[in-house]
Amino acid sequence: MVDYDVIICGLGPVGQLLALLLAERGVRTLAFDREHEPYALPRAAVIDDEVLRVFQSVGLDEAVLADAQVQPGASIITAAGRPVEIFRSRVGRLGHPPLVSINQPAMERTMLAALRERPSVEVRRGLALETVDRRGDRVEVYARPTDGGRSELISARWLVGCDGANSAVRARLQIPFQGRTAPQRWIVVDALVDRPLAKVPHPHFVGRAARPMVTLPMSPGRHRWEWMLHLGEDPAPYLEPDAVRRAVGEWLDGERAEIERAVVYTFHTRMAARWRRGRVLLAGDAAHLMPPFAGQGFSSGARDAGNLAWKLAAALEGAPLSLIDSYERERRPHVAAMQRLANLIGGLVQSTSPWRVRARDAWLCGIDGTRMQRLLAENVKPLPTYGDGAFAKRPARLSVRRSVGTLFPQTGRLDDDLGAGWAALACDEASEVALRAAGLRVLDPGADGEWLRDRGLTWAILRPDRYVFACGGPEDVGGAVQACRRIAPPTRWAAVA
Repeated sequence: MVDYDVIICGLGPVGQLLALLLAERGVRTLAFDREHEPYALPRAAVIDDEVLRVFQSVGLDEAVLADAQVQPGASIITAAGRPVEIFRSRVGRLGHPPLVSINQPAMERTMLAALRERPSVEVRRGLALETVDRRGDRVEVYARPTDGGRSELISARWLVGCDGANSAVRARLQIPFQGRTAPQRWIVVDALVDRPLAKVPHPHFVGRAARPMVTLPMSPGRHRWEWMLHLGEDPAPYLEPDAVRRAVGEWLDGERAEIERAVVYTFHTRMAARWRRGRVLLAGDAAHLMPPFAGQGFSSGARDAGNLAWKLAAALEGAPLSLIDSYERERRPHVAAMQRLANLIGGLVQSTSPWRVRARDAWLCGIDGTRMQRLLAENVKPLPTYGDGAFAKRPARLSVRRSVGTLFPQTGRLDDDLGAGWAALACDEASEVALRAAGLRVLDPGADGEWLRDRGLTWAILRPDRYVFACGGPEDVGGAVQACRRIAPPTRWAAVA
């Protein structure tokens, strides 16, 4: 029997990222997948600034961006052809572009190459999960080579199912996968293009009543189109090569497009009834499925990985197991909010009722160019905050009033100076002295100290995922340090001292 700290079942992009994050903390990890090779065609289309910040923590943000394309925003095109901006991309509080188109296979190649350089992670392919046996403080699984051979017994302290919508881990645990499947099906066409399309400078949601569609630039040299099928409509005629070329041709202005694939997709809004059973956890599509309209499929899974990795490492070093419970308490509400946002955008785009289309377009045209439109475009995505979880005190009920529970900003590359563990920031001498006296290494937040001063704060303790664990004035340091010591294991605390 081979023994590990963590087994990751499923080696898609979420499993890869989780393995990298665990490797940063020296966790002995086995990551395996039933497929012999990574999926060769693009699935996820975009990532956001939160995900790039997670990539920054494993040193891969620049490599990922090298194969990506930053998008200035996104628009809905009315039935009359008028574009109205619904998302404005600004490099702001998190230090990265908020909307970036990717080529998923290229991103996965970057992560897999990095994993080969992490000695604490073993990657195995062509291995399928058979059984899961939870035994107190361990998990034992039997896995069998997909091309034949005997099953083998593998043991670990924790098992994480990152094995997608049809998760074998979730099935073995008999966890219901609740939610709904959209009645509409969509045709998805990916193409190689010789240059960016002049007619589509950024993602467009095209609100035609006759046939809603989406057209968006992918990574450099690639473009994607999506067309909605009406209920009961046979997709076969629309998948014919000549039909695909005609549909794509409308959006070309001298550019050349080589069709890579044309497939029919069905979208889902689903959530596992629970994300943890004992020492087995779910992440990514195994835990939740996201409609595509907000581009949050992989991004939500990447947030899962960023939230879970440091907590698993801490639990392995002696932190209370209740810390693992905070993973779902923090992530589930945020995932649900992103599902609601995606369905809201989808509802605006997918309308085929003439009167609904007219009402939608009248509203869009009415706000176009107004302060309300600018505010909506700049704040359409929910703030990266948590309302409950592993913090010194419960965050404020309203997200706009939260300090504790908020992802701390970085206008530059603050995280590079903070390192991989807990960190303290102080913008006045009294707070710095109090934090140092408690045994913490304290850094100057630089330009990001404005976030503290605007809230009347002088210091903050940040978790390894850079969410604010505690903050306040010099007199508040003692209680915050005690709360931090209850969560951070002694070895990890010593690393910050």
